[in-house]
Amino acid sequence: MASADKVKKLVAKIKAQAARLQVLNELIEIETATKDKYQMLKEILLLTVKSLSVEQGFIILYNKDSKNPFEYGATNTSDQFEDKTLVRDICDNIIKTRKPVIINDTRLHKRLRRCKIRNIIALPLLYGKNPVGVFLVMNKNKQLFKKRDLILFTMICKFTASAIEHANEYTELDDKSKELTTIYAIDRIRDTIKDFNTMMEAVLQELTQVISAKLAFFLLYNKKTNKTELKISGQLKSSTFVHNNAEYIYEISRSTLNHGELMEFNDVSKEIKSAMCTPIIVSDDTMGVFGVINSNALSGFSKVDKRLLDAIAKQSDSAVFEDMERNVLKSAFQRYVSPDVIEEILSEPDKDFMKTDKREMTVMFSDLRGFTAMSEKLKPEQVVEILNEHFEAMSEIILKQRGTLDKFVGDEIMALFGAPVYTESHALKAIKTALDMQKAQAELSKKLKKKFGIDLDVGIGINTGEMIVGNIGCKQRTDYTVIGDSVNIASRLCSAATPSQILISETTYAEVKKLVKVQELEPIKVKGKSKPIQIYNVTGLVKQ
Repeated sequence: MASADKVKKLVAKIKAQAARLQVLNELIEIETATKDKYQMLKEILLLTVKSLSVEQGFIILYNKDSKNPFEYGATNTSDQFEDKTLVRDICDNIIKTRKPVIINDTRLHKRLRRCKIRNIIALPLLYGKNPVGVFLVMNKNKQLFKKRDLILFTMICKFTASAIEHANEYTELDDKSKELTTIYAIDRIRDTIKDFNTMMEAVLQELTQVISAKLAFFLLYNKKTNKTELKISGQLKSSTFVHNNAEYIYEISRSTLNHGELMEFNDVSKEIKSAMCTPIIVSDDTMGVFGVINSNALSGFSKVDKRLLDAIAKQSDSAVFEDMERNVLKSAFQRYVSPDVIEEILSEPDKDFMKTDKREMTVMFSDLRGFTAMSEKLKPEQVVEILNEHFEAMSEIILKQRGTLDKFVGDEIMALFGAPVYTESHALKAIKTALDMQKAQAELSKKLKKKFGIDLDVGIGINTGEMIVGNIGCKQRTDYTVIGDSVNIASRLCSAATPSQILISETTYAEVKKLVKVQELEPIKVKGKSKPIQIYNVTGLVKQ
């Protein structure tokens, strides 16, 4: 008899596992069938309700950065609870505690009983340690929740949390893709249409299509003359709608300029139910506002619409007017890459040069020797003068070899070769740069010796290898740079280099050994490496 019970339990366990596997397969099919997050959650919810034999279920999404952190992701019922805040209170408690709510008998819970909830399971949706929502199921049909229900529901919740995060990532990528596509469309308008009025008309038409609004406009305002110029998309420019609402358009534009940021407006007039405006700076005296009026979507303008309006405005600012901001940005770029590299980047609008990527390239560090002693002897303004002259000369050499100036740290320079525009000869270019830098510094040292009575030499370290390159940082600030072990090795070689010495690694030497003259040095021990690494001192180039 005992043996029969064991067999029965084993069979039940196998059936339960098989049922879970079946549900898991169906969950995978749901996730792969659609990229629409809400449709996916609806399908997951319906499957869960069926699998657990419950009457009702809710998937509540959580966003801690939102003013309203809880949002209905999916529900299988249109019934309204008498206590409208009940679900929100449950979710808030679960998010704070990260603990589930499991109640099989609600007779002691008046709020639940009032809402006709007989039993309930609510679990947090956790992606890693981060909550992304809450999943609730309630009113098990004709019975109570059992252990196998909790096990199955836990599996579903883990899958759902992961699916939500994947859907969010896909949406973010899709939105970014849409934003970039729109930016490139504005770029093409700029490149193909030279007449200002025709160009502006095309930009505004693009704006209404991308954001799907009744009307798009651009208002230009000159502070010196106090004059405004309003341009409206399409045939609406001379319509009754514009005539009746022109003053309202001016009003929301002025408000946007005064606040200096993207603004939303609702129920502006009888005919303007929704509007969005974003400001641009054309010059010191001239400002503009791009705006859209009356979204064609029932839900109004979305977060994506806001991003697109901002993106189009900023791109039009440069594409249509070649605004000062773009010129300043271009000037800033010229300090980091050569003009021909900038032109090469701008000529490939479909390529994301800022994308984080792993690639083989070369990184160089240079450091002034004797800088600390010099700083103690000279006045601060003299130190700054010397540094500026040094950086100016070295930067010019780096840019000439199509290198990228990464950063200045104290008296140290970090430069990249092979990004953002890739070149096969990045190791050789780095070495040519280093040799030219040593020559230039030797000339500078003669001047400094005569003027300040000091000697300054440069030590340089170069390494070639795989590294992560791209826009790296946080929300507050990102920089185009490289990270990785190969970068650290170059920094260590720079530290080990004596004055006027150029140390390269084995990997760099392998790329250029037929093209450069070197002295093979004793291997050195560097921080982070268990074994000494072979190094070479570059003495010149092999004559071709």
